[in-house]
Amino acid sequence: MTSAGPTKTESLQGRTKPPGAIATLVILSIPFLLVLQAARLPGSVEIAHYLPLHSFFETFAIAVAALIFAIGWHSHTAETPPALLALSTGFLGVALLDFGHLLSYAGMPDFVTPSGPEKAIAFWLGARLMAAVALLLAATLPWRPGSAALRYPLIGGVLLATAAAFVAILWYPDLLPRTYLPGQGLTPLKVAAEYALVLLYAGAALLFHRRRREAQTLDVHRLVIAAVAISISEMCFTLYLSVYDLANVAGHIYKVIGYWYLYRAVFVTAVHHPYDALHRSQRDLWREKEQARVTLLSIGDGLIATDTAGRVSLMNPVAERLTGWTVAEAVGRPVVEVFDIENAETGQRVPVPVQQVLENGHMVGLANHTVLVARDGSRSHIADMASPIQDRDGTLHGVVMVFQDVTETYASREALKDSLSLNTGILESAACGIIATTLDGVVRVFNREAERIFGYPSEEIVGTTDLPRLYDRDELRAHADGLAAELGRPVRAGFDALVARTRDSGQPEPGEWTGLRRDGARISVSTLTSMLRDSGGSVRGYLTVVMDVTERKRTERQIENLAFYDPLTNLPNRRLLLEHLDGHLRTARQTGRYGALMFLDLDDFKGLNDARGHIVGDMLLRELAARLNATLRKGDLVSRLSGDEFVILLPDLGEAADEAAEIARRVAEKLRLAVAQPFQLDRCEHSIFASIGLTVFPKSPDESVEDLLKQADTAMYAAKDGGRNTIRDYDPTMLVDAQARLLLQQDLRKAVDAGEFTLFLQPQTRANGTLVAAEALIRWQHPQRGFVAPGAFIAVAEESGLILPLGDWILMEACHVLRRLADAGSDCHLSVNISPRQFRQQTFCAGVIAALRATRTDPRRLTLEITEGIAVGDCADTVAKMSELAAFGISFSLDDFGTGFSSLSYLKRLPVGELKIDRSFVQDVDRNSHNAVLVETMLSISSRLGLKAVAEGVETAAERDFLEDRGCTIFQGYYFDRPMPVEDFIRKYVTTPELAGKEEPAHA
Repeated sequence: MTSAGPTKTESLQGRTKPPGAIATLVILSIPFLLVLQAARLPGSVEIAHYLPLHSFFETFAIAVAALIFAIGWHSHTAETPPALLALSTGFLGVALLDFGHLLSYAGMPDFVTPSGPEKAIAFWLGARLMAAVALLLAATLPWRPGSAALRYPLIGGVLLATAAAFVAILWYPDLLPRTYLPGQGLTPLKVAAEYALVLLYAGAALLFHRRRREAQTLDVHRLVIAAVAISISEMCFTLYLSVYDLANVAGHIYKVIGYWYLYRAVFVTAVHHPYDALHRSQRDLWREKEQARVTLLSIGDGLIATDTAGRVSLMNPVAERLTGWTVAEAVGRPVVEVFDIENAETGQRVPVPVQQVLENGHMVGLANHTVLVARDGSRSHIADMASPIQDRDGTLHGVVMVFQDVTETYASREALKDSLSLNTGILESAACGIIATTLDGVVRVFNREAERIFGYPSEEIVGTTDLPRLYDRDELRAHADGLAAELGRPVRAGFDALVARTRDSGQPEPGEWTGLRRDGARISVSTLTSMLRDSGGSVRGYLTVVMDVTERKRTERQIENLAFYDPLTNLPNRRLLLEHLDGHLRTARQTGRYGALMFLDLDDFKGLNDARGHIVGDMLLRELAARLNATLRKGDLVSRLSGDEFVILLPDLGEAADEAAEIARRVAEKLRLAVAQPFQLDRCEHSIFASIGLTVFPKSPDESVEDLLKQADTAMYAAKDGGRNTIRDYDPTMLVDAQARLLLQQDLRKAVDAGEFTLFLQPQTRANGTLVAAEALIRWQHPQRGFVAPGAFIAVAEESGLILPLGDWILMEACHVLRRLADAGSDCHLSVNISPRQFRQQTFCAGVIAALRATRTDPRRLTLEITEGIAVGDCADTVAKMSELAAFGISFSLDDFGTGFSSLSYLKRLPVGELKIDRSFVQDVDRNSHNAVLVETMLSISSRLGLKAVAEGVETAAERDFLEDRGCTIFQGYYFDRPMPVEDFIRKYVTTPELAGKEEPAHA
């Protein structure tokens, strides 16, 4: 509410300021100057009949002083300013002392003691000193209303001082100094006293002037004039020589003027101003009441006032509209009848707060879920409060209730509550972590998924600045350093590092971090941090969406491993090798520093794999990968292409090709020796060897990665052909052999389909050449190549997998031969070689039986030759298959006995009926004592186990005789006969059997 009028200070400084105050002071000074000039003239002008005039002046001054006291003492008793109290009580003493001065003046009747100038002067000086002290106190004491406690101490002190002055002057005048000498005038003491008083009054005037701008309750301007006038009065009293002269009269006149201004100042302060303030208050009160009435009618809130009995005394239009009652209808009625309220949630009636306010005198507010039921039954949600109506003394006069229609607000709040509930539900149901922070990093939202991701309950995170502890500290520090270089400003390794780029760009910023769970686990998280803005678009913080991508990262790594790494050995695969090789080849061309590429292939790994099974083979490959890695330098790369093929990349070997080649050979030799060390696998020791081919790069500008691989592969095959377990450097001439091998493989594949193979038979006889059995041997007659020896293509067939269709053809053809032999009347047995790969086929047994049945061949005349590798491989599978076929009538022979994984245990377990002693032991057995001992041992074993023994590769009579002497009964070799076509075999050994055994053996 605006102010209704000027303040008290403004009133005193404005309305009570005498017009022309400065002019008044100037006017007062002019007569004094004239008196001053007259006092300097010789002789003195005395006033006739001065005593009545003096009595008039003094009586007037006494009356004014008494009025000053009376008005000041009785005005605003409880709130009189201390300055006004000091001034008014001081002038009570002044009035009494001036009265003593009046009665003691020369010419007046005796007042206790004879009247005279000195007695009058004594009272005069006492009155002037009392007035000076009163003015000084008024000028220094507080001017604001103060405590009434000073009233009686002040008046008591004044009366005590006044009484003391009367006692001293009337009864002890001799104790007082002389102030007047007849015929001479005033004494120096009197003049000095007057000058001192002048200074005191002047000081009071100055103090009043200096405090003129303070918030005040005194009429300071009239006080200044009064102090100046009294000061001039005292100046006049310093000039007179006779109590009847002009200076004395002028002093009394100035004194009267000063008293009059003092009276006006006190009157204005104590009487005029309060009445003026009262008038203004009444006017202001009317204005405020009018404003209150207009406000009451125009405010948007309902208002009902009651008396102390709780009856309605006032209502505004809004209250009329909301309650349905008019003012005329409601006034005088109990408020509970007009103001009917209930709880919005329960529908229960709620007590009107008026009675509560009347009982305790305190303001009471109702909750926002209060409903006002109007007279017509309509309902409005309200927010209300009730306050006591009290006067300044705290007396209760009634209660005022103010209430507001918040139906729309309530509906909005309910809608907002529903929206917040929905948002909270969405937030908590989100499949991603949601973290909201303030601009300075205080976490405000940490949803349920964020709790699950990081393992922290929201209570530990919300309200803190601990968001950075959810991330790897070293990662944050490194990221902060990178951001500082990028943004050109320092970035702290904490919350700043998480939001710096978003803060600078204003755009959402993705990130991937290592998260730290509460249980210490490290996880991978993906984040998207964006600005969090309010509805007005102002940035309020940051919103971070977090996804746990640990499984995705693991899957990506697995996919990467599958794409770039061999799953068995975890070595780089061909794809990753090609990438590295391509990069190192380009680097070598740019830097001029040579590298090398090696192709390492295990010798006869298929034999081990077939003999011991794939599980043991895989174990060996994993152990081999570890050995190769341990042998190489940190920057080298070893890769597994497939099977038992490994490629080793050696970059940066030197600036000279010869030097690089020499280093590569030394590394290759270390690798070869590392491979040759026995492997402890499945509680057994296994030995294997490797053939290594190497090539140095770059050799030409147009040399490709595939060229290097082909060169290393070619050198490796050269090592194979060179006896295995050796190392070969690539030579361009090697490509001829490699290409020949490739062409041979292509021709071999065509030959299987074109039927270019023929079955030859080599007899197995007794020492005298009598036929016992025969071995089926394959021969290839190529249209262009001519005859191709088995040693030239069997290995290629094994490596290429063509041995399977070739083996099936041999088996079927052998069954046809047996059928022919049987039809020709021969009971000759036929042995067929079975490759390990063929034997491991799940359909092997079924295929053998199907071939026998298809040709109607007696299975007892078929002998399957297997190697020791098959025998000691997957022993259970081997026994099962051999037992199935043996039950069908098929016999088994153990081929190349003594060259493989010899073990006596499997001879007991397998249904083997025959041992074939390899030609490597038979050759020169009559001259080689080592071979002789081994052969004798083998023959002894076969004899003791009840097995037939067949000696392969017998080429001389001495060899035959040695073997026969040691108990060998069946022989096979060129000494007896060469392999021959089936027709020749039948003609020689079946249709003309008399030739068999009668002719001398054919000596080849």
